[in-house]
Amino acid sequence: MSAATVAHTLIKENQVSGIAIQGWTVRSNKTSILNSQEIDAATADLGIPIPEMIFGNNFLSVEHSSGFKLEFKALPALAMVDQSSKSSDLIKVSYAREWFDKRSMANQEHITDEVKPYDWTYTTKYNGTNLSSQEQMQFRPTTKETIDIDQLKRPDPILFYDENILFEDELADNGTAVLTTKVRVMPSCFLILLRFFLRVDDVLFRVHDTRIYHRFGTNIVIRECSTRENSYRDTRARIPRSKGEDLSLLLDSNWVSSQIIEQGSQVEVAHLA
Repeated sequence: MSAATVAHTLIKENQVSGIAIQGWTVRSNKTSILNSQEIDAATADLGIPIPEMIFGNNFLSVEHSSGFKLEFKALPALAMVDQSSKSSDLIKVSYAREWFDKRSMANQEHITDEVKPYDWTYTTKYNGTNLSSQEQMQFRPTTKETIDIDQLKRPDPILFYDENILFEDELADNGTAVLTTKVRVMPSCFLILLRFFLRVDDVLFRVHDTRIYHRFGTNIVIRECSTRENSYRDTRARIPRSKGEDLSLLLDSNWVSSQIIEQGSQVEVAHLA
């Protein structure tokens, strides 16, 4: 049997697409943004104004027959946005007051000038919700395992690929904050990328990446989390001179991620039954 004919079943059920392969089921659900009632409920639950485009019913999930299950959704990610008293001091922009006036609840008066009383960039280090049934399926740090980059570079056929947006906000025209998922399934393995991408114009770029990797036939799942950050000025200076005044590369999270400095990373592993 060739790699391309590895037994698998593609899934298409209403708004859900996915694949079943080697005891695994991958599902991606895509729907519209939350309605007004759902937005009110989410705002009350989270305690902060939510992003302009919130796809609260979208999700990506990966589940194994052993009971391992990992899920990626917007609201758990937003629940990790910093709401401490100093969180709004982390980044300042000239239009912060205008942004807050547009987006906050009425009668809010105690605001430090030029900042917001929470992390208005929606920065989150969310790395998925582990719904696994057994303790050994929780992720723990490891120094022995790593994602097999060489295998991922092989020109294997892609049996299933999907991209999904969980939330996005243009920060009142000061940049963008977006949380997305990507998944690709090959005959030998699968890879998931959860990415939080932040651009604050004239201030900084920030990328939080979570990669989930599994090679079929093994009993481990690897999770790699990394953080990258650099100033807007330094990143812009890396645009090739041949591009002239074309700044479109600054909208490309893949290009930006390849240019900015890694602040730290951690590799974890979970075991299947």
